[in-house]
Amino acid sequence: MRNPSFTCLLVVSVVAIIIADLHAQSTAPELPKRQQFNQVFVKVIFPGTSQEPKYDGLVVESWLAKKLKQKNVQEYFAVTDWVPVCDGLLADDIVDNDVWDGRLDAKNSYCPVGGDIPERENGRLWVHLNGWSPGGSCEANIKLADKPGTRALVPVQAVRILKGGKREVIKTEMRLPYVAVLIAPPPPGNFSK
Repeated sequence: MRNPSFTCLLVVSVVAIIIADLHAQSTAPELPKRQQFNQVFVKVIFPGTSQEPKYDGLVVESWLAKKLKQKNVQEYFAVTDWVPVCDGLLADDIVDNDVWDGRLDAKNSYCPVGGDIPERENGRLWVHLNGWSPGGSCEANIKLADKPGTRALVPVQAVRILKGGKREVIKTEMRLPYVAVLIAPPPPGNFSK
């Protein structure tokens, strides 16, 4: 060929057409849409007596008061408001599952309480909270329908972990708190990525 610039231009044009065609054919896989999960809120309530210090100003809702009276708990007070529990099922979630810092007053302090949602499947979820006691593990495990409006009240139990990870409930003289759980609709907003 007599004209090298023409040859170069021809080769560059052919390569550019091939590259453009390859990019057009290979589309990136679509990212899955982020699923909307119902929100989970918990509240920690202590049984009390008139001699014990109480947190003032935190509301114990009437449905909780009714359930507590059915469990023969006449005096009680909330140490938290409704606290969200995140399950971190998606890698980009910000998970802060500190439910309560464990402080009641200068004389009565407990270990901090953390929460988690280790399982969501078949329209049900499992809420797990642990902490409260420095001498052993105290926890609450609540399994309920993953449906807005679902709510529950369960007592915290002292447990001992046996060989193989099995848990055994321990009887204790210490008055342990109750945990209330409330399922709310997913937060508003666009969750697709």
